[in-house]
Amino acid sequence: MGAESIVCQKKSLSPKEMNETDLIIDRIAELILTCDSILFTSGAGMSVASGLGTFRGNTADIWPPLLQEPKYDYTEICDPVWFCKEQSNSIEHNTANFGYAFWIYQYHLFTSTTPHHGYLIAKQWSQLDHMKYAFSFTSNIDGHWRKSGWCDVSILECHGSIDYMQCVRNCCDSVWPTNDALKLNVDPETNCAIDPLPLCLHCSHLARPNVLMFNDQRYAGERYNEQIDHYEQFKMDIVETKSKLLIIELGAGTTVPSVRNESELVFKNKKWVANFVRINSSVEHSTIEDCYKNKANRLTLKLTMDALAAMTLIDQALNKKLKTAK
Repeated sequence: MGAESIVCQKKSLSPKEMNETDLIIDRIAELILTCDSILFTSGAGMSVASGLGTFRGNTADIWPPLLQEPKYDYTEICDPVWFCKEQSNSIEHNTANFGYAFWIYQYHLFTSTTPHHGYLIAKQWSQLDHMKYAFSFTSNIDGHWRKSGWCDVSILECHGSIDYMQCVRNCCDSVWPTNDALKLNVDPETNCAIDPLPLCLHCSHLARPNVLMFNDQRYAGERYNEQIDHYEQFKMDIVETKSKLLIIELGAGTTVPSVRNESELVFKNKKWVANFVRINSSVEHSTIEDCYKNKANRLTLKLTMDALAAMTLIDQALNKKLKTAK
């Protein structure tokens, strides 16, 4: 997203709304400068400015073959039941090969897309001199936080990652890098994978992405559990150092509320003092429920703007404050 797009977003506001937005942006910049630690929580809306779509709403990215199959939607194609179907190249779209073609498409999309500048801004905020600890909790499976320089010990990908594979039957709860496993050819007539399907490294059964899907009973948790341990350590560090925590939620919707729930749980936890910023391009999804407002020593702010535009404007305000302080 360029400067012109950000200006357009601000121009769509009334003078009163623009003034209120500028005040909120300035306040968020101040919170970043006065907190001790920062937690980024992010959903699909965080990736939109990189060119990736959400799975519902105006910014949804629809796998083209689903347009030919009205009986299927994202929820149904993103289901591990496909890996248990018969293997064949069929125009009927009822085989494992059709299910794998969806993940081939997703893998190519995610790995060929460059993370937008907002990820770098988040990294820069995490490295400010006064910042003790920083962590990213995300439901995104695209790996963009890692691609932007965040180390594995500072990330929890709560729905897994397209960059890792596991056994379809979860034979040993192990995961391994995807590498070229999903770089398969797809028949343009049937929309089915036609190369040999990936196999588990530990048994003779098929392999699948280590992504938590709908109705998923065999998600391999080896990597997830390691990330949970790192996240718990981050929270222990906050407690032990009595850090003032700032939670910045970016593009998290309500359909699958994993990220929103986590933001709210952390915010209201009495083990630490936290402030909470919710950023979302949707008026509805940027709302913070009344029960989280007016907490003693805790502040909530909402900003109805897409993640990249908001982070860019906040960063400008933050840098202005830093220059003034010198």
